Amino acid sequence: MNGAQKNVFSELNWQIISENIEKAVGQFFPKHAFRDFEEKLQMNNSSMQSFLTQSVLLGFTLSIASIVILFNLNQQFVYITLFSVAAFCAPLLLNFFLQEYLFERNKRKKEEAVPDLLLHASVFPQGTGFAAILDQIAKADFGLLSPEFKKARQEIAMGASVQKALRNLSKRNKSAVIDRAANLLLQGYESGADMHSIFHETASDLLETNAILQESNAALVVEKYTLMLGGGLIVPIVLGLIASLIAGFDFSGSELVDFGMAAAERKAILAATLLANKIYIAEYALLASFFIASQENNPKKVILYASLLVPLSLFAYFAANAFSF
Repeated sequence: MNGAQKNVFSELNWQIISENIEKAVGQFFPKHAFRDFEEKLQMNNSSMQSFLTQSVLLGFTLSIASIVILFNLNQQFVYITLFSVAAFCAPLLLNFFLQEYLFERNKRKKEEAVPDLLLHASVFPQGTGFAAILDQIAKADFGLLSPEFKKARQEIAMGASVQKALRNLSKRNKSAVIDRAANLLLQGYESGADMHSIFHETASDLLETNAILQESNAALVVEKYTLMLGGGLIVPIVLGLIASLIAGFDFSGSELVDFGMAAAERKAILAATLLANKIYIAEYALLASFFIASQENNPKKVILYASLLVPLSLFAYFAANAFSF
């Protein structure tokens, strides 16, 4: 078997593995949710096969690495199993939320361009054909929104109806704002009436709404970064410094005067306190992630923020705890 045949054989094997993974995942999730995420991957210029292959390969690598490291550290079998499973699942979860974030970010950029698009559509002379309007919209610079209308124009050129092309545009972007714009264009096409004033009024309404949302976001951004700074750095550093200060106290003389607790009791209490500090810091980071995601009205981003804040907060705590007074 030559090199080319080997490459074809390996690609075929990976394709079969990816298809089996897709089927297995499909057994545990509703079909509509699986299809919805697959459409989002396509909008992100990716595919379910690529998503699963990358996540499983990276997860398998991290799982094996965690097993080797923990085994060399003589950890218990239970911890090795838990960490290996977590390491295997982590890339899949992080990749999932990354794809969701990329889709939502691109959707917001498209929504921001909708008012300009409607204003552009409102200035065409009365009687301009819908195909000409669609061509001009596709050629104009509306950021990520222009390629979507190019796709719609291509679908119409290949024989699809205007109604179907605009509904497909609305469906794949999963946006109420884009859906509203597509419905207005469709209404103008089907009725043949002069829609210029409606386009202009809708664009004005959307611009006012966007301005209000920007003011609201500006008011919340300080609170957001305060939570991130507090959960990721300030609280862990303060607790770490306090723990380091207390650990450096010398209580050896207290036993001579029969004052206070014995050394073993103090050691046990200090160990319990340090463990409670770590648990508290992780909980604080999780709560901060929850509140930030709630502010952004996107609960799915809890995992994304937590995956950043929890490790950062623990690292800041251990770094501060290592500081000696």
